[in-house]
Amino acid sequence: MRKLQVYLNDIRLCQQPSNEKTEIIEFAQLVYLAKSKSFLKKMFRYQNVILWCNDFNDLPTPFLSLCICRLMTFGRCKWINANGKVRKVGICRLTCMAYEYLKDKLTYKKHIYEIQQEIDKLAVIQQERSRLCLKKKPLYLRLDLTWGLVAGGSVGHIAGVVNNLNKICKSPIFVSTDNVPTIQANIKKYIIKEKIPFRNVTGVSAYMGNLVTYPIIKEIIDNDEIAFIYQRSGLDIYAGVKAAIEYNLPYVLEYNGSEIWCEEHWGNNQLRYVDLAKKIERLTFEKADLITCVSRPLKEQLVEMGIQADKIMVNPNGVDPDKYRPDIDGRKVRKKYGIEEAAIVIGFIGTFGAWHGAELLASAYVNVVKRNKNIHLLMIGDGLKLSEVKENLQELEPSQYTLTGLIPQVQGPEYLAACDILVNPTVPNPDGTPFFGSPTKLFEYMAMGKAVVASGMDQMQEVLEQGRTALLVEPGNVLELEEALNKLVEDKELRCTLGINARKQVCEHYTWEIHTKKIIDKLIEIMER
Repeated sequence: MRKLQVYLNDIRLCQQPSNEKTEIIEFAQLVYLAKSKSFLKKMFRYQNVILWCNDFNDLPTPFLSLCICRLMTFGRCKWINANGKVRKVGICRLTCMAYEYLKDKLTYKKHIYEIQQEIDKLAVIQQERSRLCLKKKPLYLRLDLTWGLVAGGSVGHIAGVVNNLNKICKSPIFVSTDNVPTIQANIKKYIIKEKIPFRNVTGVSAYMGNLVTYPIIKEIIDNDEIAFIYQRSGLDIYAGVKAAIEYNLPYVLEYNGSEIWCEEHWGNNQLRYVDLAKKIERLTFEKADLITCVSRPLKEQLVEMGIQADKIMVNPNGVDPDKYRPDIDGRKVRKKYGIEEAAIVIGFIGTFGAWHGAELLASAYVNVVKRNKNIHLLMIGDGLKLSEVKENLQELEPSQYTLTGLIPQVQGPEYLAACDILVNPTVPNPDGTPFFGSPTKLFEYMAMGKAVVASGMDQMQEVLEQGRTALLVEPGNVLELEEALNKLVEDKELRCTLGINARKQVCEHYTWEIHTKKIIDKLIEIMER
């Protein structure tokens, strides 16, 4: 019989299988399986089952999730966190959890009603404009219910802003539901460990999270001098704006896109209490003194919703050029994966999302390697499109490419240093709506002083200049991507020229320090009106 390991968010938690009899799947795959007809065939088919998570409190619908795991084996079923603490999943535990499950189901609607009443009251409060005093501390809030952050654009953005608030203002206080890698050690952090209530009820955890996070924010404000609140936007999160209203503090909202919009356009409309979610989102927009967003389409989206344009700033992502720089040695990475020193390495880093275009790079590389023998593909990361990437590369020899899996954010520069050409093959939104992203990888590539190939669309066209800082290709055009890669593989001088120009451009315009200073300058301007 086979063994099963299920992981929530971070595959690195899993034990490395000693043989092919161990199956490893993501938690989302387990949920999909449980909802399918084939689940009956999987019942009691595994020798044992292990469910891995960063923290016991971060498991969605814990009772049902553990019931599913228990039903898949007659053998041992374990629930293990990142610290190695083990909870056995048996009748006794499930019986206790069943009581909490029933209690959650019977009582959560009362709290939803109270939240609805609270949002309506907050919406009609009229405030006098508060004064901004930068001798006090910024309060940065990252309150979305996502745990196990290791790497990715959000990690880079959060750390970039927090670390540079530390340079520009008084040292900030960082409040988060999880640790965020690469935030400086000298910054005061409050990591929320309290259990989020009603986790057994699908789709209401974020609403209920406010009940836990607001008292913590209130205590911090009561015991420290706060200059302003900086809130990273998230679905159903209102604790930050509530604190700003009640304490009459300046409120900065970082807006990276609407999860409600994404669900309505690209999802299955499975959000619960959508009207309440929209009210919360609207409240954060209207009460914000300043909204900072990473792209022009996001600002246009907000203006179309009736939000006043003069309090919205477009501020693309950035990079720390002291961490991402050309003199970093990538030879250890090459040695680790058996990549020859003389090979020309084409690289990509990302979470393999639907818009990243990783699968297109894999398709293009298959033809590029037929023309150029001394090359190697290094794809760094993991995610949704990894299976498609593997499928597109299957005709190649394993020695011709490397898929590293997820790596910690702090190791990113060393891995990029192992590359000669870096690719950002972003694809357009499938429904034709404007691409509203600002790829953090793009600025990291530029800072490394490497030759960049990127899709010629939206913000990439604004940041990069064809033939001077990068080669731009038609989005989704595999043939053009092949041609650009061939050109750079065969022209070392062009690679060097593009890399030097890109580094200069990013250092002059797109560092996290510049990004953060623009926010503070705009906030000062608004508060002095």
